Amino acid sequence: MEQANLDKRATERILPILVGAGVPRLTGWGEVVSSFSRAVNARHSQGLLVSFVEETLAMTYLSVCLPALFRKPRHGLFPGNQVRFDGHRVILGDFVVDFPGRPTWQGKLTQRDVRGFCASRVSLVRESLLLKGRDGGFLGLLRGGEPNNPFVARAMRVLSGDRSAASRAVRLNALSGLVGLGPGSTPSGDDFIAGALLGETALRLLWSAESKAVADSLEPMIPWSKGKEDLWIAMNRTTDAGKTLLWQALQGHFPNYLIETVRCVSAAKGKQEIADAVESAVACGATSGTDALTGFVLCVETRI
Repeated sequence: MEQANLDKRATERILPILVGAGVPRLTGWGEVVSSFSRAVNARHSQGLLVSFVEETLAMTYLSVCLPALFRKPRHGLFPGNQVRFDGHRVILGDFVVDFPGRPTWQGKLTQRDVRGFCASRVSLVRESLLLKGRDGGFLGLLRGGEPNNPFVARAMRVLSGDRSAASRAVRLNALSGLVGLGPGSTPSGDDFIAGALLGETALRLLWSAESKAVADSLEPMIPWSKGKEDLWIAMNRTTDAGKTLLWQALQGHFPNYLIETVRCVSAAKGKQEIADAVESAVACGATSGTDALTGFVLCVETRI
């Protein structure tokens, strides 16, 4: 009966301009959990959030870019309303969103994205991040000294056992201790981890392009055997948004704004273009962009 009522109410078909490749894999039920001017978020029964967004920059592996949705009265798109995932389509309030034939988006970093990336560019990202980054999350990990909030203090304690006295490089195989830590619907710790995983991916791509032997011999900061297994387990103690971000990042899928930041930094022709890319990234969320870039910088800066 509930399914029939939802089908009857959904009278208008709209086509997305881009479909996250993970969304057609979902079937079953969900419900709207939040509705904003540029995004509607639905929680699938697996506990993952699927986002219907207005802009491609907001894309993830579990998003659908649907500008037409935000030009219409969104009847039935309120928290608690049912959503049905049918694989080839989603029924969302008054709308049927059809996927067949639409472009898909994987959220994967590629070798082309990191072409031109180098140590000097990482230093400029750090410099810009310290100038433009937003406080309240994990930026204090870059600043050093006395922590500026209790979350940074806790993060420092978690990571302190993974610092090499010789290189001062952060070894991030204790990242599971940061899951769910900090403010935000996506906690700062989760954004930091996603940034670190993106950094690990970028390094692999850089080294594999130069020498497969070097890439194969590289000791990972986040060993699959332990660190990533711990992260999979720890996901259950964070928010739905944090779980969704980590679920994607652990499989090599990252938010488009982070991939775009790496692309822009890699291709930048000068310091100002890198500063602009960082400024754009830190504008994402309250501190999400800042925290993710902090994790990225700490992962790559002494290893590139």
